[in-house]
Amino acid sequence: MKSKIILLSLCIAACFSSKAQVRLDPFYPYSKWTFGLGVGYSELYGDLAKSNSEAVVHLHLDRNANEWVSYGLEIQHGGLSSYEPKNHWTSGLSVNNNFTGASINGKVCLGELFNHPTNFFTKTIFGLYVGVGAGYMLNDISNATLKFKKQDVANITEYSPSSLKTSTGNFYVPFIAGFNLHVSRRVMFNVNYEFAYAMSDYIDSYNFLQPVANNQYNDMFSVLTFGLDFYLGKIGGKGRSSYRTRHN
Repeated sequence: MKSKIILLSLCIAACFSSKAQVRLDPFYPYSKWTFGLGVGYSELYGDLAKSNSEAVVHLHLDRNANEWVSYGLEIQHGGLSSYEPKNHWTSGLSVNNNFTGASINGKVCLGELFNHPTNFFTKTIFGLYVGVGAGYMLNDISNATLKFKKQDVANITEYSPSSLKTSTGNFYVPFIAGFNLHVSRRVMFNVNYEFAYAMSDYIDSYNFLQPVANNQYNDMFSVLTFGLDFYLGKIGGKGRSSYRTRHN
């Protein structure tokens, strides 16, 4: 699934690059509002050893304060899934979390540090951004299994389904990186990556300690999406990028 999504995104980017090279000025128009949507996949970094890639839908609405800084609301819905293969302490575990998350975040456009782009590579670099936010997620956990193989040395306590703890809702902190590649004055191809630290160790139901697992942190997850961003409202005139275009 991962390889198909990445291959599709490269094909889309290649198609967009040919259009981007022949479009008219201004190169990077400016608008106060941006709406975006995309699809991608998640990875869960919790107490179980392996992560399954699950589909995620991503929506966001940003207010562009200027050409450098934006802030806005982001909504994500999809799955978080992981499993533990059969090993010396378990005969196999798995869990699935059908989550919905909403966050408020701020982003900084790193591309404004570079000169006016003249080719596909510099156009891609020009669209780079980083950000950080604060969010809250609702968790719907299912398919959690508990089958433990007891050991005399480790003295592992037998778990039962009734001992599962779940986090029905928790805060999280997303760290964001991505880029926008303009394909017209109003449309951009977007790649967005988020690594999120959850304020809970139960978004996968498990909280294993030694000797079962070396668990020192709360659960974490990442989301990679590919999509389109759209400028809303009036375009051009107030950004330094537009000024630079007219004077080059």
